Parts: sequence; structure tokens; C-alpha cells
Amino acid sequence: MKSVSAEIDMVEKTLKELVRRPRLIRSNYWSTHIECLLARPGLRVQDKVRLAALHDLIGTVAPTGQISRDLPADALSAS
Repeated sequence: MKSVSAEIDMVEKTLKELVRRPRLIRSNYWSTHIECLLARPGLRVQDKVRLAALHDLIGTVAPTGQISRDLPADALSAS
């Protein structure tokens, strides 16, 4: 399961950077990638929570590339 956690770490780090540059985000790609990770059997609860938070983060980026004003760029710092 360490490899899954490492992959989630990498996705999390990438998305945190991309949220600061919303024009670079391919929301559909990242949403699909996260959904595929969530579909893996045997995920730890902690990993599921992190992935759900990342999925929500991607969902806050509007199609125009604007970030919701309700979401700070460091929204995942608590996780």
C-alpha cells in the first residue's frame, strides 16, 4: 500500500501547484485519474479521504479556470 500512498502524495503535490495556476488544470483528466485511484481495492480509509479531498478540490475549479473564492489555495493543508 506504500506505493498507493506515494502516488497519492505525488497527485496531491501536483494538484496543489496546479490550483495556483488554474489555466494549466485539465480537470477531466485529474478527476478521472482520482476516480481510478479511488476504485482500487484495499485502499486505506486515510487514502480514500485524501483522494476525496483532491477530487473536491478539482471540482472547485470552474471551467473558465477560475478558483472558487470560497476555497483557499492551501485547502488541503489540514489533511
